[in-house]
Amino acid sequence: MDAKIVVSGPGIAEQATVALSGERITVGRLPDLNDIALEPDPEHLVTRAEHCAFERSGSTWSIVDGGSVNGTFVRRAGELKRVEGRLPLRNGDVVCILSSMDHQDGAHYFELEYETTADSQATRAAKGPEAAEECLSYDAMAERSPALCTHAELMHAVWGDEPMHSREELAKIVWELRKELEPYDAGHLIENERGLGYRLRTCP
Repeated sequence: MDAKIVVSGPGIAEQATVALSGERITVGRLPDLNDIALEPDPEHLVTRAEHCAFERSGSTWSIVDGGSVNGTFVRRAGELKRVEGRLPLRNGDVVCILSSMDHQDGAHYFELEYETTADSQATRAAKGPEAAEECLSYDAMAERSPALCTHAELMHAVWGDEPMHSREELAKIVWELRKELEPYDAGHLIENERGLGYRLRTCP
């Protein structure tokens, strides 16, 4: 699975794209100490060495806060959430790092948008209101990948606390999701662990 970070923010004239490779990519203020350097940072709000890091486990990239004073945040579906330790990333997540504070305009952030090829394909395939359950099930598996997502975890992701839903309904949703992914040669990435749940593999 190809993954990249698109970097933008105050004082950055043009967006920069950084391909994620290896097992770890560090982010901080100084270019000689980090893989991704966030400058200019006149207020020194970004930790000079390793404010945060992108770390890979199997096919999943996570953002890991390095104990920074000002914190690392992720914007997902319009909601800004502080990273506590480690957070698995989804396609379209935006990692936000404080760059300046203004009494009138509030906080300004460096933004590092996470993009993946496999997740983009699934998002294009499962679109429209009728595909909401497929999208929810995919998101749950992607967040757990490469670990197993149990039947109970998937059912909670799709239906929350709604009663009267069965594993047969869940199996139908996963089957529909596989069908949607087949044109992108990605249906095989969803594996069934009989009696346990499903696993999403996004790397060969």
